[in-house]
Amino acid sequence: MLQTDSDLEQLTRRSVDTVRKWLRVATEKTTAKNPAAERLSAVLSDPNGLDFTVGFVDRVVRTDDVHAAGAALAEVGKLAPETMSKLDRAQIKAGAALARVAPQVVVPAARARLRQMVGHMVVDARDKQFGKTVAALTADGHRLNINLLGEAVLGDAEADHHLEETHRLLARPDVDYVSVKVSSIASQLSMWAFEDTVEYVMNRLRPLYQQAAKAPTGSKFVNLDMEEYRDLELTIAVFTRLLSEPEFKDLEAGIVLQAYQPDALSAMQRLSEFATERVEGGGAGIKVRLVKGANLAMETVHAEVAGWPVTTCDSKQSTDANYKRVLHWLFTPERMKGLRIGVAGHNLFDIAFAHHLSVDRGVTARVEFEMLQGMATEQAAAVTEDVGDLLLYVPAVHPKEFDVAISYLVRRLEENSASENFMSGIFELANGNKIFEREANRFRASVEQLEETLAAEGDTPPLPNRRQDRSAEYVPAPPQTVFANEPDTDPSLPANQKWVQEIIAEATAPGYLDGRPNTPEIDSTAQLDEMIATGRRAAESWRALGAAGRGEILHRAAEIFAARRGEFIAVEAAEVGKMPSQSDPEI
Repeated sequence: MLQTDSDLEQLTRRSVDTVRKWLRVATEKTTAKNPAAERLSAVLSDPNGLDFTVGFVDRVVRTDDVHAAGAALAEVGKLAPETMSKLDRAQIKAGAALARVAPQVVVPAARARLRQMVGHMVVDARDKQFGKTVAALTADGHRLNINLLGEAVLGDAEADHHLEETHRLLARPDVDYVSVKVSSIASQLSMWAFEDTVEYVMNRLRPLYQQAAKAPTGSKFVNLDMEEYRDLELTIAVFTRLLSEPEFKDLEAGIVLQAYQPDALSAMQRLSEFATERVEGGGAGIKVRLVKGANLAMETVHAEVAGWPVTTCDSKQSTDANYKRVLHWLFTPERMKGLRIGVAGHNLFDIAFAHHLSVDRGVTARVEFEMLQGMATEQAAAVTEDVGDLLLYVPAVHPKEFDVAISYLVRRLEENSASENFMSGIFELANGNKIFEREANRFRASVEQLEETLAAEGDTPPLPNRRQDRSAEYVPAPPQTVFANEPDTDPSLPANQKWVQEIIAEATAPGYLDGRPNTPEIDSTAQLDEMIATGRRAAESWRALGAAGRGEILHRAAEIFAARRGEFIAVEAAEVGKMPSQSDPEI
């Protein structure tokens, strides 16, 4: 285990004391409060607040047909939170009552009001409005990380548009830092064809990196963001391979890691090694932006549908502990030789922890603190006095494309309403009150978990939650008492990617199907009659087995299918050209 000059118990006390100081300073700040942000916070504090707001965003704002949106508004309006002001509540009720009668009038007004309420969370990407906002946000010395919103795209046209807009943003003189996801600039990504997909994404991104590389050194920065677990290895591969190309030797670029994935420490260790080798070879360093992660609901659904373990840590406390574990491992001059870190988040206790740890370890020059634009501005101003200017993460979207901001907004709304999240109490947080004690205790508990983990495991990274390996010998599971589907093959795992590549190579080799049984040919009606009779006789013996007997045979058949999964995939590929993404779930 790494020995440090900072005892964790002492570090915990200092961090809590620093948060107390920041809260005192925040109360003295004269920054004008954002009425829209306060209104949204009040709404989300109501038990119906999240359902109302998400329903409003998803069903009223996102629905193109004004009549359907009006009908949705009539339903959502019934959930209008008691915590809204009397005027706001009266307007919602009136709008809901008139929505079915005059949707052409009511729905546009409702959409405008909602966008006003979340306007502090998403910036207008139109040139004039965007420029004005950027000037205001950078006036205090903060830098901006501009993220043009857009999640996984479904077609090439959408991907091309998102990439073109990102190029346009990076070309602006008032933009020096952009974030982009591989899933938003490349459509139809397939983990089944991992190497081809990596090459495809690299070709898509290379011009953007070239644009940054041609600018004066350090004046343009490209950050590779991450959406979901399946993107982890793909994003790391694209990032490291692109930066290994000679033309990008002197370009510093960034990548994101999500601490709610147990895989984060292993990934950070690999990136630290890559960065060190790059710098020792005369190249520029890299930057890693460490976040906790904001796609828990999606990861949970994906796992449930496919029959896989959930990829994320088993609790919020475990996520918080893992976040600190990554920082605790990384914060040494040797491990950060070629790497800068962006400590991203709003949990003041974690920010204080990272700040004091960086001072104790002598790496403050390589640490940058990052927050979301428009969130907890008073606290952010107080933090700045100790940690320096922040890098603000600024989501942007054109009003006519507001629907692509929906998933981002829903994530932010859930964070602001879920009691387990720090942001749920940000507007009430004050020295000594219940929210402060709740968050301080959660912080202490996560540090205690970190201590226990370090004592037991040291620097050895935790195993990922998903360790499926289809190339391993199949071991039948115990008999089921409750039916559950066989899990799909997880194509995001390197072992499975190698397995399927070998299968397809075998299936496409000349003569693969030679000697295999073919579909029998029927030459006469007598043959057909005999086959039908055979089937009927078999049905009688099958019926005679009873439910238990039939079940035993079906379970054995399932075991054979599972054990010979690769052979089935190969035959389907060879006979009819079926892709593994189609044949694997069938099996």
